[in-house]
Amino acid sequence: MSAADVAVGMMDGAYFTSRNELLTFFNTLLNLNLTKIEQTASGAVACQLTEYLFPNSIPMSRVNWAAKSSHEYVGNYKLLQKAFTKNKVQRYVDVDKLIRGKYQDNLEFCQWLKAFFDMQNGGGAGMREDYDAVAVRAKGK
Repeated sequence: MSAADVAVGMMDGAYFTSRNELLTFFNTLLNLNLTKIEQTASGAVACQLTEYLFPNSIPMSRVNWAAKSSHEYVGNYKLLQKAFTKNKVQRYVDVDKLIRGKYQDNLEFCQWLKAFFDMQNGGGAGMREDYDAVAVRAKGK
């Protein structure tokens, strides 16, 4: 069983990760300036994090960083789900909930993303020193 197949249940410690800790994690790792969890609703952050963990699994040129409305977010989540399938990540992504931009739904998904990152990355032991988050993001729309 690969780490991608390990479930992160609702009582996992990941779901007690604070909003501030998540924002710091995304901002530091991906060189972002997020101030609210709701800013992750477009799916672009999840796409970049997945691309970090599984290089070349998401065509970053197709990620829409400028998406402003829910119907524009769907394309990002399709890219994410395709990458999850390709890498055997068994996670149902409730796109309808996430694209509404509600705090609680996006918080829980971000908590799962952080826990998944930690499982895949050995808690940060396998950080990619060569990763240029800004350059990767610049490939997007």
